[in-house]
Amino acid sequence: MHALKRYFRIIFCSLGFLSIALVSGCGGGGQGRDPILGLPAADVISVAVTPASALIDVGATQQYLAIATYTDGSSRDVSAGAVWTSATPAVATVNAATGLAAGVNAGTSVIAAAFSGKSGSATLTVNAATLQSIVVLPANTSIAAATSQQFVAMGTFSDNTTRDISALATFTSSTPAVASINARTGQASGLAAGTTTITATSGLQSASTGLTVTAIGPLPPSAPLNLRTAANFGVLAGTALTSNSGGTTLITGDVGSPSQTTDPAQAAGFTNYKSGAILDNALADLQSAISDANGRACGVNFAGGIDLGGATLAPGVYCYAGAISVTGTLTLSGPGVYIFRTASTLNTTANAIVQLQDGATADNVMWLPVGPTTLGANGVFKGSILGQAAAITVGDNTTLLNGRVLSGAAVTLRNNQIAK
Repeated sequence: MHALKRYFRIIFCSLGFLSIALVSGCGGGGQGRDPILGLPAADVISVAVTPASALIDVGATQQYLAIATYTDGSSRDVSAGAVWTSATPAVATVNAATGLAAGVNAGTSVIAAAFSGKSGSATLTVNAATLQSIVVLPANTSIAAATSQQFVAMGTFSDNTTRDISALATFTSSTPAVASINARTGQASGLAAGTTTITATSGLQSASTGLTVTAIGPLPPSAPLNLRTAANFGVLAGTALTSNSGGTTLITGDVGSPSQTTDPAQAAGFTNYKSGAILDNALADLQSAISDANGRACGVNFAGGIDLGGATLAPGVYCYAGAISVTGTLTLSGPGVYIFRTASTLNTTANAIVQLQDGATADNVMWLPVGPTTLGANGVFKGSILGQAAAITVGDNTTLLNGRVLSGAAVTLRNNQIAK
């Protein structure tokens, strides 16, 4: 019995000592901190979010911290215990438990942290995604001379997206004599056998790829195109002829059109036909010549368009599904027939030149566009333009020496010298 009383006395004493220890701890002996949680026993008076302002790109992240300040003057990182929110989730999201924010779209959002009844906030500005790298496609390709290749610049951005940035890039060719390239569109034209490097640049980023141009062999010869009575005309327009009044236009050859705003000046010995059998026959012969040319086998048959500026070409039949352009100088070299067919438009830039050498003659150069023709100002063009049913516009002060402007549709002239 005495042993049992001694046992209970020991238990009660132990509980008493434990109670005293707990009371002592809560009473400040633990320097104002909860001995179990380790947090200040003082009250939270404010929460600050850092950094107070930040700038990131779309797709980038920003880690925020929540710092609580207490009534006893102490402070503590309470990021893991705070609840995080973004005022504009469409601009930036934030992990509610960790405070890690991510840019979604360009704009500004407020990032807030709430803890123990207090909250703080910071401003996050999200910039549009920035370009990180470029790839030029296709990579290391090969084309034949007198054909073209479309290059594309693909950009990778800070938000890990990839998209076509060709419209934002500038394209260059390291050896323009081998292949020229349109700086804006990225279309390269093979001019001569060799290799070149194609580079696309946008802002601070650039990338390159190789392009090999192979020579084309001799093209099958073609017989001269017979224009019949249409050969007598320097200008022939099936619907209307527009010529500026008081200008310097001079046509060495007959002129024919049923509707003329102003009769263009002509060299002596030639006639202007506005109706009658001669005009009708010439228009019919024009269509026959076009049919003849379109029926001839293509020496070069390309599915795209081409810029022939800078090229030197031998006689042959050149056929393109896309537009034919001449930027700079096109040289036709050697005796024989040259026929250029396009299922699209024929265009030259200002000051463009078509020149002949080594026996090439303008009478044997024929241009057959399905679409409209526009010759830039102050150019020198060689050969006859045969338009089946599309308009031809000759730029101011452009000359056609030993050439013709013949269309089943409308023709517009302005201060032009045209000699058949």
